[in-house]
Amino acid sequence: MLYADTSVLARAFLGDEPDSSDLELLLFESDAVVVTSELSRVELARVVTAAERARRIESADDLLAVIDTDLTTAIGLLPLRPATVLPEARRIVLDHRVRTLDAIHLAVALELRDGEEDEVTFVTRDADQAAAAKALGFSLA
Repeated sequence: MLYADTSVLARAFLGDEPDSSDLELLLFESDAVVVTSELSRVELARVVTAAERARRIESADDLLAVIDTDLTTAIGLLPLRPATVLPEARRIVLDHRVRTLDAIHLAVALELRDGEEDEVTFVTRDADQAAAAKALGFSLA
């Protein structure tokens, strides 16, 4: 199972990043089950509207429609459970050099891993988040 951070999803969806085609293959063409937090929907909306303002894409609405479809069909959306996720995210920011939303993604992935029999591989392109994920016992892709 792959837990995809927003940094990876954004690169795959925008298509103008150096590794976007590799990430598309990993996330959408492999046999792996791919999941992310529902937080990614909010983060991707911000990324896509910023890309439209920077003229990297023509229509944020069109790309967001594609993203919404993929997040309901190809990628599993995990709910945020604030009562368990936020205390864990707080611990993560105290112990690791990560931003708040990155810590929340890690906390959601930890919650998933604790209830999952299969290995959960964390997929990110953020160096600090990758270091924290590795320290928390995740394999990386």
